[in-house]
Amino acid sequence: LPLDRLMRKLLTTTSIIVLTLGILLGVADRVGAHLAEQEIAKGVATQLASRNITSAPPEVTVTGFPFLTQVARGNYDEIQVNLRDLKGGTLPLPLLEAHAYDVRASLKGLSEGTEKAIATLVTGLGTLSYADLVQESGLTGMTLSGDGKNLRMTGNVGVAGELRGAATVTVIDGKVRIQVIELTASNLSGPAQQLVNSYKSKLARTFSLPPMPFNLKLESVSPASTGLVIGVSAKEVELG
Repeated sequence: LPLDRLMRKLLTTTSIIVLTLGILLGVADRVGAHLAEQEIAKGVATQLASRNITSAPPEVTVTGFPFLTQVARGNYDEIQVNLRDLKGGTLPLPLLEAHAYDVRASLKGLSEGTEKAIATLVTGLGTLSYADLVQESGLTGMTLSGDGKNLRMTGNVGVAGELRGAATVTVIDGKVRIQVIELTASNLSGPAQQLVNSYKSKLARTFSLPPMPFNLKLESVSPASTGLVIGVSAKEVELG
């Protein structure tokens, strides 16, 4: 074969080999990540059960690429754990999205049960439903919303007419505390004022959350448009 044709053939063959190896490595990488996700999910589920925490099966995602290099050094940059339908407190938590950073564990140790995944830091976000808050408080006819700073309430409550108000939301001793700062109605005569006072006392409460996994502590709460957004965190956490 002429030299130029031979070189083209060699380059084509080399390209095919490199591409094939790349695909195989990519598949192996994802298979390894999936195995690690399964083992970590089992450990998380075991920890939840040991603490009597009720939730749907944990959803685990190992981020970062390539995964195999993380396995080789026994250290994972970030692992996401989603827990749905947490129950057990005054208010349920539909979804807790936790992110574990700098997780130390070998795949061999996880699969053999001789090692537990330890995260340097875990942070999480969850959203408490305004509908659940209204139901738990007995605020019939009221609609809650948030502007990022204060909790807002509106509604029509019979003899009091249209009711409008605002409240602050803070963290007190690991619980969510709501304090009413304003509550007015279109009619404040006699029985109507008593009804307004009743709604004020129903809302001005402290609510507990479901038990948190990983020793997560409630750090913040913010009244967003979609619900009360909570922030949790913990350091040096055993994932399972």
